[in-house]
Amino acid sequence: MPMEPNLIGVSPNIQRIKALIDQIADTGLNSIIYGETGVGKELVAESLYQKSNRSSKPFVKVNCAALPDTLLESEMFGYEKGAFTGAVQNKEGLMFQAQGGTFFLDEISEMPLSMQVKLLRVMQEKEFFPVGGTKTIKMDIRFIASTNKNLKEEVKKGTFREDLFYRIHVIDIHLPPLRERQGDIPVLSHYFLDKLSKDANKKITGFSSTALQKLMLHSWPGNVRELQNTIESAVTMATEDIISDDLILPALNAEVTNLKPLKDAKENFEKNYLLQLIELTEGNMAQAARLAGKYRADLYELLKKYDLKPSNFRKKQ
Repeated sequence: MPMEPNLIGVSPNIQRIKALIDQIADTGLNSIIYGETGVGKELVAESLYQKSNRSSKPFVKVNCAALPDTLLESEMFGYEKGAFTGAVQNKEGLMFQAQGGTFFLDEISEMPLSMQVKLLRVMQEKEFFPVGGTKTIKMDIRFIASTNKNLKEEVKKGTFREDLFYRIHVIDIHLPPLRERQGDIPVLSHYFLDKLSKDANKKITGFSSTALQKLMLHSWPGNVRELQNTIESAVTMATEDIISDDLILPALNAEVTNLKPLKDAKENFEKNYLLQLIELTEGNMAQAARLAGKYRADLYELLKKYDLKPSNFRKKQ
């Protein structure tokens, strides 16, 4: 997800994370951010960096899942000329570039064990060797990591080193999925709409009520990234100044169209429940009342409301 300057949201969860960032930004302590894919972990890391006393120095990131073991080492530590085939000149690594600043290890749980050993040594000794080099480079770096996995479970499984876990796990931040902060969905939706409509040179002013309803009802398995992509698609396809519901998650059109008012949905559930109850008890009202936790008189009233007769469910002799 493209980096944005601020954490967008008004929910208690986001307010709590913003307060935590303010509290720990200047401590310089190593931190790890937990959260599902697409939830905005990189944005939290950048917010930590921006609010810290290292904000005038570099923010450097590496995706531990995107590079193989050997390439990850040379990218992080750099290399000396002749260190391996193709190393025709010296190259500064990402850690060197991050001097005085912040180094973000995205999806650290995907880092191979062999690299975890080397990273641990670097964090302990605050120095590193470029690949093929003999001279150490002292470093002053704050480490922030992220993962979509439970690192404690990865330690138990043997895929993540326990000593590295404690090195990086000084401060932990848990970024909840979008479905657990629904109050942020309208705010994020309008934020992305304003930004993306400007980028597309379109004058789109908002969402229809049913479009916003659909946004609120979706579970967002892809989190903020999925929401942004959804708004971008809607903006691209829009021909009017309001985003209509048919442009939002088209596959869900039928679900929203068929959404019943709460009163009707409640009555539909109530009637189906009574049908199942009376079928199960074969019209025995005493047993039905016990199962439902209702007085028999109340149960008779409900049956009358839906024109259901217990005698119709009794077995014929």
